[in-house]
Amino acid sequence: MAQLRDLDVAAWQTGADEWRARYTNLLSTVTYLHEDLDPRVSAGAWTGPAGDAAIAHLRGVINGLEIDALECQAVSLVLSGLTHAFRISQNSLRSALGAARLDDFPVTGDGLVQLPDTSMARHDPEFAESARVQRDRLQKLVQQAVDAATLADRKAYEMLDHLSQQTFQTDAGAALNEDVGMASKLEVDLIAATVPDGGPDEVAAWWAGLPPEDQQTLRMAVPWALENLPGIPADVRSALHGGGSYDRAAASKWAIDHWNDAEASYDIFENNCTNFVSATLAEAGMKEQGGYWSDDSWWEGPQTGNRWLDLHGGSRSASWAQAFQSYEFWRAHGTEVTAEQAQPGDIIYWETPAADGGPGDVHHSAMVTAVVDGDLRYTQHNIDQVNASLGARAPIGALGGGHDVVHVVRPESDG
Repeated sequence: MAQLRDLDVAAWQTGADEWRARYTNLLSTVTYLHEDLDPRVSAGAWTGPAGDAAIAHLRGVINGLEIDALECQAVSLVLSGLTHAFRISQNSLRSALGAARLDDFPVTGDGLVQLPDTSMARHDPEFAESARVQRDRLQKLVQQAVDAATLADRKAYEMLDHLSQQTFQTDAGAALNEDVGMASKLEVDLIAATVPDGGPDEVAAWWAGLPPEDQQTLRMAVPWALENLPGIPADVRSALHGGGSYDRAAASKWAIDHWNDAEASYDIFENNCTNFVSATLAEAGMKEQGGYWSDDSWWEGPQTGNRWLDLHGGSRSASWAQAFQSYEFWRAHGTEVTAEQAQPGDIIYWETPAADGGPGDVHHSAMVTAVVDGDLRYTQHNIDQVNASLGARAPIGALGGGHDVVHVVRPESDG
């Protein structure tokens, strides 16, 4: 208990920042090498066996530096999640200790909350019973904070130990999709683990004891963990739900729970990203709109049994399963916002700009399921990812010459 109470949380944040700086520096080097080498190769500046050997060597160096950058990013994500978990747990613990001190409940060095040693506590049965109830509530808050920090420490250690064994990683795709992917997921999981599962009184006391910054971190990172938790203020739960029938927090939870479903009914397309987004919206209460004969519709019907018809609009609207049509529909039935304004429950789309400056190709979509320190996290099918970091992945995509534009749309319920 004392270790958490006195922990220098800022030092952990410094560690996360230092590893992020290493990632940034390595990525800058990789970008420079790409920008210098790729035009030379395209221009045929290096030819023959010697040129081929030099290009292969430099490609290997660039690949190694890219992997090193990704592993540094993974470490920074784990340390960031650990920092958040430590900070929330420490603030919760300090709040409980402050309440105990204010009401004369002694707390031992190992976190045991004791009854007040007063004459009233010894001789007034009604006061003694009330004190026992309050003592038990304070004890739960203290223990929950310590348990959350302990769990975060163990989970982070396990992940960092795994990352330390990736010294000989040679596949940049695996470093991104597996190591950075797992670290990004873990960061959100560590924040979620700080949410208590006690009764309404304990939860209300826990929430009230957190500073606004911690409350906002939890709202944006794990809204689904708060929305239906007895003891969270009604106005907070209402805001997490959003207006109308569409439950934004529930959408985040459903997408997270089903991010890697095998052979699910909504995974019938080779590229199933938008079908997964629509399934998420529907499961979270979004009502279907229009119908088969409408040009402005979003719906899914029963499968016809004819695979060609089912894959080509016979059983669902184009806006249900195609990224571009989905983007056009929800932009008309919602609000496009910036990535900095994104919230869980929004939809994110990727567009490849046209060379002539005309309309580009909106080719992919995913659900926004968390935002951590301003970094948008999304969950998708094809390739299956959960709480993937846009901030970590977008710069890597740009290395290969990709310059996708990201659109974020906030769908609005019709009631």
